[in-house]
Amino acid sequence: MNSRFVLVPFIASLFLWPAAFALTLYLGGADATTALTSRIFFSATVLIEIAALFQVARARKLFSRSDQGYITWTLILIFLIVRVLAESRLATMNYDLVPQDDSSQMMFFYVKVLRYLYTLSDLLFVAALMATIRSYKSTGLKFELMMQDYFYILLVCALPVLTFIFRENLMPRFGVSDSIYRLVAVSVGALIASLCLVIRRYALQMGGGAVARVWNTVAIAGIARDASFFALTLLTFWSGAAADFTDQYLLWIFACCWLMAALYQQEVLLRASTRPLTAR
Repeated sequence: MNSRFVLVPFIASLFLWPAAFALTLYLGGADATTALTSRIFFSATVLIEIAALFQVARARKLFSRSDQGYITWTLILIFLIVRVLAESRLATMNYDLVPQDDSSQMMFFYVKVLRYLYTLSDLLFVAALMATIRSYKSTGLKFELMMQDYFYILLVCALPVLTFIFRENLMPRFGVSDSIYRLVAVSVGALIASLCLVIRRYALQMGGGAVARVWNTVAIAGIARDASFFALTLLTFWSGAAADFTDQYLLWIFACCWLMAALYQQEVLLRASTRPLTAR
């Protein structure tokens, strides 16, 4: 799979999905958009995440086991595996395969507790990012963030703060426990996005190029996922249908960016392995 063949459909999808939502809303109303968002759009997103998982596995195999990148991409692979497991749980609920009440202890665990698989996957990704930062610092080079990086990090860190401020929007629809989960998720997401921005700057200072493109794409993925929680919080009070679609739209960007990042990483490693040796 080549990144160029994925990039064009991805860009096109950014316009096609909103058009499909607007058309569905116009023809069938808000109720009709539920099937589009929670089933069709969600399923398409999960398929992209699965594709990204396989491409990450391929990228990981291209690293030597002694390479620091092998550890990073192993943790990224586990992060995506756990995330796909969490998505499988959500799929059973979206397709009404299991009751969504929490009247029994088993269903309470399934509905309310197992959603924290997403948080577990996020923590694995944090570990991958920390490993990457340690790898860069082990070179002995001096890495510094620029003012614009601090500005971007400030904007990202504002997302959990704003989500907390507007948390009352979530209460009528999701209840207390769901709202707490989303506050936890958006906070961890802000940490992830901030670390992605740090690594992006390190990659740029190492010369940029294809490696920086990988981490630019990962940073976009992290920001998009974190923004999805705030978008849901902000828009729910205005329109549940629009909030759900925007949330899924940002997760679509997250999934596609991960697929692109995995393909970019493969291209970096394959290009390096085929580069001819030159006399010194």
